[in-house]
Amino acid sequence: MPNLELQPVLPALVVALTGLVVLLVTAFTPRGRRVPAMELAALGLVGALAVTFRVATHARGSSTGGAIVADDFALFFHVLILGVGLLAVLLSPAYLRATGAEIGEYYTLMLWSVVGMLGLVSARELIALFVALEIMSVSAYALAGLQRDRVESQESAIKYFVTGAFSSAFFLYGVALLYGASGSTRLSVIGRALGELPAGGATLALLGAGMLLVGFGFKVASVPFHAWAPDVYEGAPTSVTGFMAAGVKAAAFGAFLRVFLEGLLPLRQEWQPAIAILAVVSMVLGNLGALAQSNLKRMLAYSSIAHAGYMLVGLVARGPVAAEAVMFYLVGYAAVSLGAFGALAAVARDGREPLSLDDVAGLGERRPALAATLTVFLISLTGVPVSAGFVGKFQLFSAAVGAGQVSLAIVGVLMSVVSAYYYLRVVVAMYMREPLEEVEWAETGLPARLALLVSVVVVLGLGIYPGPALAAARQAAAALGTPL
Repeated sequence: MPNLELQPVLPALVVALTGLVVLLVTAFTPRGRRVPAMELAALGLVGALAVTFRVATHARGSSTGGAIVADDFALFFHVLILGVGLLAVLLSPAYLRATGAEIGEYYTLMLWSVVGMLGLVSARELIALFVALEIMSVSAYALAGLQRDRVESQESAIKYFVTGAFSSAFFLYGVALLYGASGSTRLSVIGRALGELPAGGATLALLGAGMLLVGFGFKVASVPFHAWAPDVYEGAPTSVTGFMAAGVKAAAFGAFLRVFLEGLLPLRQEWQPAIAILAVVSMVLGNLGALAQSNLKRMLAYSSIAHAGYMLVGLVARGPVAAEAVMFYLVGYAAVSLGAFGALAAVARDGREPLSLDDVAGLGERRPALAATLTVFLISLTGVPVSAGFVGKFQLFSAAVGAGQVSLAIVGVLMSVVSAYYYLRVVVAMYMREPLEEVEWAETGLPARLALLVSVVVVLGLGIYPGPALAAARQAAAALGTPL
């Protein structure tokens, strides 16, 4: 009989039940009265974090016969994803009021998307992983199209849904091929079976690995599976864009690492060159695409493509050191993405928000605290020292050099130099240009201030004192492939 122990999945259950409570409270609150949806969502996420730490100390193990696990790797990502969800919730209320999108389903969809993310990084069985992937994705599709009165929002939802369904089909086909090659959908069994295949007998498994690579490539927005990202990032509500850039990418990379470094490790010599190519083209085309953008959300979308390339460099390198580097980078990138998009969303007023270089011109004089906050995030994305971005890129490129992938590290460094132009162009506009028109941006609300402050502290803290986070990432990476 399968093990139905529920303690390893308690964090996801807490978040799912919170989403249901928020939905019911929204439905039964009398018209005209304020719904405490944000407070309930934040409370549920804090509770899930507390449960996660309890599971980490008292209830590690597996559930449903080992399909879902609570190991160091999963728990590391649980803390990251729940933190992303909490900050996204805090950044949302003022933006939703300013844009007229204040509906209770928003927080419910965000919470259920978090449930999918938690399952995605906990799954050691491909069918469970696919179910979690769809829970996360369907909620994200709906969030992207939440602003029904905006054509751009509806367009982004349709594009996200169509490309997401396309990538899911590839993923599921890859699962079927790997099942045919190994006789199982469990990563541990797949890894053993692929290691015992005779020479030349891995054709079916290689096709399956290729299909999974396509599916994950769509989810992390790497070239050539990136075309949806700029339009979706631009059209979705800005608070949702930050949530997707941080949470969806973190969860997708967590599953990417587990599947390829645990289940498909025996095929490393075959998939490593393909991922190296994806890393190079993502870094180059992502940065070159960002150079041509004047819309800040599209610029950050192309930037996210480039950062997916940086993280793929770590995946090409060998062993736990590579996984550790990617996981540390994800923590810093999540804080930066939420902070950058959150800073834009936090000052939205009367349906308008700063989305172009002209909109942020003179912001350093009019809103010095907000401009300084946004500058911190931009210099971290560039990779300037004393920021999380610098330490993260150093770890990734060091892992690549240690694995003999010097050319990948060189491309990464050169593209980081290129990125400095379009990131610092925003800083120049904020501090060295006069505004073209007088626009009164809204005052940043208290929840948003708290979220932005936490993001700044994480970005600078990881840049100045990265030791504890690196140690946690190292311990989590070591759990890959370890039976519970």
